[in-house]
Amino acid sequence: MKAEIENIPPSRLADNLFFIGVKGGPCYLLETSVGLVLIDTAYPNCEDMIAENMRAFGFDMKNIWHIIHTHGHIDHIGSTKKIVQVSGAKTYIGQGDEDAVMGNNRLLYADELNISFEDYFVPDVILKDNDKLDFGDTEIQFFFTPGHTRGTLSLFFNVKVDGQNYRAGMFGGAGLNTLQADYLNRYNLPFTLRLEYLDSIERLERENVDFHLGNHLSDNNYYEKIKKMDREHNPFLEENTYLSFLQAKKKEIKKLLNI
Repeated sequence: MKAEIENIPPSRLADNLFFIGVKGGPCYLLETSVGLVLIDTAYPNCEDMIAENMRAFGFDMKNIWHIIHTHGHIDHIGSTKKIVQVSGAKTYIGQGDEDAVMGNNRLLYADELNISFEDYFVPDVILKDNDKLDFGDTEIQFFFTPGHTRGTLSLFFNVKVDGQNYRAGMFGGAGLNTLQADYLNRYNLPFTLRLEYLDSIERLERENVDFHLGNHLSDNNYYEKIKKMDREHNPFLEENTYLSFLQAKKKEIKKLLNI
């Protein structure tokens, strides 16, 4: 597996939501009434690309107040330490993934991508199931959805499109790469993580989502949708990929479980 560290054009997905990440490491910037919230920080050494993408919309990296991580893998936490050095942002991660980002284990998936990494950090807040964060006009709700990692978080919050509120949702970690037998055995991880992953999907299936965000860009057909964006049409609202994506992932994990 190869790290995809290539900048791609940033985009405004909603009135208050921007894609500012790189090809293999999505990052989202949420503009709230109490400041900027960054969701994930891509691979190591992506801070300059993220800063450049922010400037395209008139934002400055030093004004990021909060950094939320969907899970503790190298393609989602890689540039956090350097962004915090610029911004002083408060950092958040799900319970179970804090040891990885602090360098206390080797579960960052950095070895598998042949990435050398030393920019560990101590998260300011450990998030748990059903935690909520209030950012003025925006509240983010977190569901604990383990499987891909022990501490994977799925996010739900309101976005505005032409001034109207819609519920955005993201499955915080949908890859089966860390649920294969060789990976679980290598790190002495329990095979019950596969069942937890299935439980996570079934929980998320019960949620109503108007605006599907991808933890990776293939999750919600990002490239196809962004080509269709214009002033009168937002394909992230029109086509509901949320349930179909979850159902595809459910089929994959059931095949792995032989059920």
